[in-house]
Amino acid sequence: MSKLSKQNQLSSRSKKWRERGQSMVELALILPLFLGLVLAIMEIGRAWATKQSLTLAAREGVRVLALPYGAGLTFSTESQKQDAALKTVSSYLANSGVVATADTEITVVRQLPMGDQILDTSDDKIEENYSGGVRGDRIGIRIRHKFDTALPIILTMFSSNQSGQSGVNMGASCYLEHE
Repeated sequence: MSKLSKQNQLSSRSKKWRERGQSMVELALILPLFLGLVLAIMEIGRAWATKQSLTLAAREGVRVLALPYGAGLTFSTESQKQDAALKTVSSYLANSGVVATADTEITVVRQLPMGDQILDTSDDKIEENYSGGVRGDRIGIRIRHKFDTALPIILTMFSSNQSGQSGVNMGASCYLEHE
């Protein structure tokens, strides 16, 4: 074998090793970004599903409140109807996969128009756990829930604010006219 053919073999081997090393460096740089993007998309999807479940649970609960006899059930008092509405919301959340923790607040509310006597304006008063609801009242369910995710902790690694919270506050409200 001549010297020239040996040098060609050595240079082709070193070229393969250099290309393999370059591919490994590229993978090491791109893989964390790609995995972060995939995990972020999954977390956004989970958050969206949780928000939808909260909204639908509030609708189901307020439907029990708004009907004169509570969705086909006869209740003798307003408090029984409110308890049934709260149980409906809790049941819906459990069936949809949303874990209602101690931080989850489910509240029966009534919206009262104040000075201008018009609903949905800035001066409206929200009365929590009301009693004595009558026909024509605007009643509703308000849910506040803490969505558990590691995303805020991960994001604080890149900022100067080191709050370290492990969840995102979510909420949903639904109002209907009392029948």
